Amino acid sequence: MGRAPDHPHGRRWRLQKGGQKEGAAPAGRPPGGSPHTAGVSGEEGGPLRRYDKSKREDRAELEARLDALRSAKGQKGRRKRRSNWGPTVLGVLLLAGALGAVYLIYTSAFAGGGDDEAEGPAQVEVVKGDTLSTVATKLERAGVISSAFVFKVEARVDGRDTTVKTGRYTFQPGADADEILSKLTAGEAVPTIAVTVPEGLTLSETARTVAEGTDISAGKFEAAARRTDYGYAFLQDSRAQTTEGYLFPRRYDFEKGVTAPQVVDRLLGQYLLETEGLDIAGARERLGLTEHELVTVASMIEKEAANAEERPVIASVIYNRIRKDMPLQIDATIQYALKRPKENLSYSDLEIESPYNTYENEGLPPGPICSPSLQSLRAALEPAQTNHLYYVLKAGGEEHFFTNDYDEFLRAKEGAGR
Repeated sequence: MGRAPDHPHGRRWRLQKGGQKEGAAPAGRPPGGSPHTAGVSGEEGGPLRRYDKSKREDRAELEARLDALRSAKGQKGRRKRRSNWGPTVLGVLLLAGALGAVYLIYTSAFAGGGDDEAEGPAQVEVVKGDTLSTVATKLERAGVISSAFVFKVEARVDGRDTTVKTGRYTFQPGADADEILSKLTAGEAVPTIAVTVPEGLTLSETARTVAEGTDISAGKFEAAARRTDYGYAFLQDSRAQTTEGYLFPRRYDFEKGVTAPQVVDRLLGQYLLETEGLDIAGARERLGLTEHELVTVASMIEKEAANAEERPVIASVIYNRIRKDMPLQIDATIQYALKRPKENLSYSDLEIESPYNTYENEGLPPGPICSPSLQSLRAALEPAQTNHLYYVLKAGGEEHFFTNDYDEFLRAKEGAGR
């Protein structure tokens, strides 16, 4: 960034004004539906958005009655036998009546009737710290069972071991509760393969990474990743031509035999989960940016920052240059346009014909140039307050020198041997 051609008195640049922004992604979700990602919900017929954590119905009273029944069941064998069968028969009838009453209450209140069951096999991941209760909720959300409460009742009344083991499980909708619990407590998880997607990879680089760890070819993954029909609201922006920028970097566990679209959908779902706590909507009010533009800025920060601490400072330079109608001149966008990394760019490289050439084209590039980390997304949302307009990488490559003075920038550049 900030090569000699960007002198404020040099060639004239065509820059997009900060206020000229396109509208937010339209509401609505394509028909059909993939299973909800854990923790992510969407209204039927609408796109998947950030999950609204609403409270579940209070079931404390029924849980208390269930515990009382379990206690009664455990003490039954310790009572002294009486010669008179009358009290025994009466106790059995009372216990049966109480169980029937509880069953009628929870079936009428919580049974789903099977309308929300998944259409095919559903995956449920059990992580460290999960209990029978949390797993039951996951099973209900995945459409494996109609009611988490009924599942917990059946497991506890039967006196079964309810210690679930971690892993990724596959269940058929409507599976028997005994079968589900047996698989969970025995640890009969589906064999998985681990894939780590590093921060800052392009779509093509992500495809090669996935291919190295799975049986999916890079070509199949890339073809799947160039589609945007996965039912996510953030992909409904007209400028989001592919999933570039939204394939969230982290470690993943996939079942053996997983398909390319399933992997892409998992990475997209992770982006939605990870950004749930970010004020994405506030970016439009405070910065005049759509979500797609915000991710684009974050991707440039990811590529340009030499360390985590300077990410917000890089963000401030980008925004300061836009406000002053200066070209961004981000070298990483040239590298993206060239489609082949180069250690040093030539002046002819800076003239490449591409909408991603921020030396020749106005404003932001049309989309992200990599998948940014959560830290870069935060930096794009919360830039540092500076007046910096230029930066140059210091000798050693561990940090940048920042300034708002062009002559000072040139001296620093020369001193760094660049």
